[in-house]
Amino acid sequence: MRIAFTGTANSGKSTMVKSFLHTWKEYETPTKTYRDVLKEKGLEHSSKTTTETQTAVLDHLIDTIQGRDLKDKIVYDRCPLDAVAYTMWANGKGIEGFTDEFTEKQISMSRESLRSLDIIFMTRFNEATMKVEADGLRDANLEYIKEMDNIFYSLYMQYMVHADADVFYPKGDSPCLILLPDAPQARIDLVQEYVTPEGTMYGEEESILNPDNIEQLETLVAAQADALDSEKKQEELMKQFGIEPEPKFDPYKIN
Repeated sequence: MRIAFTGTANSGKSTMVKSFLHTWKEYETPTKTYRDVLKEKGLEHSSKTTTETQTAVLDHLIDTIQGRDLKDKIVYDRCPLDAVAYTMWANGKGIEGFTDEFTEKQISMSRESLRSLDIIFMTRFNEATMKVEADGLRDANLEYIKEMDNIFYSLYMQYMVHADADVFYPKGDSPCLILLPDAPQARIDLVQEYVTPEGTMYGEEESILNPDNIEQLETLVAAQADALDSEKKQEELMKQFGIEPEPKFDPYKIN
């Protein structure tokens, strides 16, 4: 199984990869990372990133995950979705070269490459419990970290609300995206709900698509239809009294 950890700097990704490898010893992780690419090419990064940096990082992350078989047991510290998040930040800040066209190209390349992953676990930054560390390859600016964390969360919400919109995730072939809690042990506990002790994904026998669970599936579909019908009726009633419904989630609006 091909697993990646994604999220802003200082959110505990690297620690999670180490903990994962300690728990699931049959897994491996690439020896060369995006950090090595930055060092080799002497590239600016983080809040000083450039289009050259983002191109090099995305290319490396895509090359790293492609060509791996479903049976491979490998875990990654970052994935192409990370490169997209930083490109989106630079685009939003109007940094030179980060045009809409450049950003859209990066999103498209990342989206197609995500077919090569099975699960992405996302970590978030918590100012109250996490330390900001500067190691030469991390930006220690707290506001920048928070801005990046918001962008990563917006990508998670895009997955939760509009995963099939074919914007950031490949339609019909997207990896599972799981948001992890803040506490280290709670993170491991949640990962264990998706990864078996043998390192495979809990799935087929527990899946709602299993023939033994068709009745449960039909119940869920009926409940979803009722919920959508109720939502539509509520919106019509609100409009009748001149009350505008709350706006739908916009994946491109970063708070």
